[in-house]
Amino acid sequence: MSISLGFCEPKKDTSHKKNTASTIEITSDRMRSENGGQKIIFSGNVSVTSDITVITSDIVEVYNNSDKKEAEEIVAIGNVKITRGNKKARGDRAVYLKTLQKIILTGNPKAVAWEGDDIIEGREMIFLMNKDRFVVNERVRAKLFQKKTQPQ
Repeated sequence: MSISLGFCEPKKDTSHKKNTASTIEITSDRMRSENGGQKIIFSGNVSVTSDITVITSDIVEVYNNSDKKEAEEIVAIGNVKITRGNKKARGDRAVYLKTLQKIILTGNPKAVAWEGDDIIEGREMIFLMNKDRFVVNERVRAKLFQKKTQPQ
């Protein structure tokens, strides 16, 4: 099953730009709707794609606002993997908060993120999507490799 959810972003400058919509595509084996469409549950081989970010997991729950026109929160549960360009992360649970443009990834015993050979571990990782940075909390461990320089 595949479903695309379109979201309208607020206008930043209305004088010369049109309001553009970003699309989130969710693919899964099964889907069910609860609470009149305010909660949609996807299960089995779930993949969520938006822009350059891909999230895969066992289950994804989408929580829509009261008029069901926009997702406020997306929760991925079980075997969560996040890929954004060449950056990757994995954990047990991820919560995407649309209005704050952040993903909170947690894991037990740890969540792991890596880029190339560099690895960072912690119980909680907060990815700030619009700033392209993240914060790691609760028993952080980082393994960073010096970048090789090209001879001149």
